[in-house]
Amino acid sequence: MIASVPSGLAARGISKRFAHQVLHSVGIDIAPGELVAITGPSGAGKSTFCRILAGLERPDAGSVTLGGRDLASVPPQRRRVALMFESYALYPHLTVRGNALSPLQAPGGRLDPAGAAARVDEVLELLEIRHLGERLPGALSGGQKQRVALARTLVQAPDLYILDEPISHLDAKLRHKLRGEIRRRLARQEAPTLWSTPDGMEALSVGDRVVVIDGGHVEQVGTPEDIWQRPASTRVARLLGDPPMNLIDGQLARENGTLFFTRRELRLALPPALARAAEQAGSEAVSLGVRPDDIAFAAPDTSGAVRAEIYSNEPFGKHAIVTLDLGALLAKAKTSMAIAASLGSGAGDGIGRPVGLMFPKGGLALFDGTTGRALPGT
Repeated sequence: MIASVPSGLAARGISKRFAHQVLHSVGIDIAPGELVAITGPSGAGKSTFCRILAGLERPDAGSVTLGGRDLASVPPQRRRVALMFESYALYPHLTVRGNALSPLQAPGGRLDPAGAAARVDEVLELLEIRHLGERLPGALSGGQKQRVALARTLVQAPDLYILDEPISHLDAKLRHKLRGEIRRRLARQEAPTLWSTPDGMEALSVGDRVVVIDGGHVEQVGTPEDIWQRPASTRVARLLGDPPMNLIDGQLARENGTLFFTRRELRLALPPALARAAEQAGSEAVSLGVRPDDIAFAAPDTSGAVRAEIYSNEPFGKHAIVTLDLGALLAKAKTSMAIAASLGSGAGDGIGRPVGLMFPKGGLALFDGTTGRALPGT
């Protein structure tokens, strides 16, 4: 986590409880002009954290400073925070243009009517809804309403932007386009931005840094590259990727000076660096992490290959996501275990066909079997 920056955002030890504990001492720093993505599953506490920063909820503990100003006693309307609500919260009696223009007409607005109108037109054009300017929210689709809520946020020049699931209801093509457009626009602003999304891959694509939160706890903070290549826990590993990292529970065993990961008939010699980290951890029960795109196919009888059967094949043009049934080989008796592989198009043809799986010598991850945390040094 970066050091606190006087003109940025600093949230420290934020805790909140409703019927149960929602946030556990969450802390985030965001520098001026930086976009930090916060991601986690539904119910992780993302929206509650956003509402606390905006002043709509009060934390049970912790502090929030923005631009060096303590916000504890500052009401929402004076915080200069532009919050896009996950629920949109549009004014039903105002048109698309009226909703987008509303924050610029509030007391203390810094733009003259002509300047405000020009900014609204620019943002509506960016979001491809300028032609809907005179429609009321009741005549819009869910994706169009989401873009109106986003427009109402982007027209502002606040001290902090908070975007709570800003593009989740858009079609894939528009989502891809707007990720880049919005990120480019926000990069030109001095204000820090917090982008909340349950989509881990979206978080990696938009954030200068990413915060992974689960069950109200911060699991990991880092650059997209750090989090992708070195997930700090099995929770992070399961969240990121489509499909996510395969996790196989097993044991460590030493034979003739070589450390192996074992599960029933699977025996995989660990690379030296991973073996050293495993030995220092002192735990025999571990989970092995293997990225789907690191798995290769081979003939079923290939030496060193794990025998499996193709369960399903989802072709996506350049690649295919293949789910493989390992039967009772790696699972408990009378049950089966499935793992996923991302392979070249056509590589998974033939549902029910036996194949051999080759695991990579590098790129593996090891997690403590009890805590789920990555072993130090991996």
